[in-house]
Amino acid sequence: MGKHLVFVYGTLRRGGVRAMPELFPDSEFVGGASVRGSLFDFGSYPGLLPDGAGSPVAGEVYEVGEEVLRKLDDIEAPAHYSRREVEVSLGGRGVTCWVYEPELSLYPSRTLITSGDWIEYAATKTEWPEDS
Repeated sequence: MGKHLVFVYGTLRRGGVRAMPELFPDSEFVGGASVRGSLFDFGSYPGLLPDGAGSPVAGEVYEVGEEVLRKLDDIEAPAHYSRREVEVSLGGRGVTCWVYEPELSLYPSRTLITSGDWIEYAATKTEWPEDS
C-alpha cells in the first residue's frame, strides 16, 4: 500500500471547516507549502487552477495512504474536481503532490482570491451562500 503526498489549499487546511487532521486522523502533516496558480472563491469553498506563471497559493502537504486518497476522490468528485499531479514548493524545494482542480466552466460565478490564501480570505467573508 503506497503513500501519497496531497496538497490542500481550502477547507481541508488546518483552520478549515473540514480540516485534514480532524477528517483523516491518519493523514500526516508534512508542512506548509505553496503552488503557483489562480485561487477562486466558489461560495463556501475555493478552487485552484495550478499555473506555473500564476501567483503563489498557500496550502499544506499531507502524506496519506491509498484509502484516504480514495476518500478524498469521493469528496471532490461530486463537485467536479479532478486529481492531478503538480509541483509545489515545500520548505524551499519542489515536490510532486496530488491536488484537486475544479472544472472551471462549471463555476461561472467566481471571484479571484488575490491573496492566494483561502483560510485568511474566508475569515474576512461577510456573506456565505446558504445552499453550500
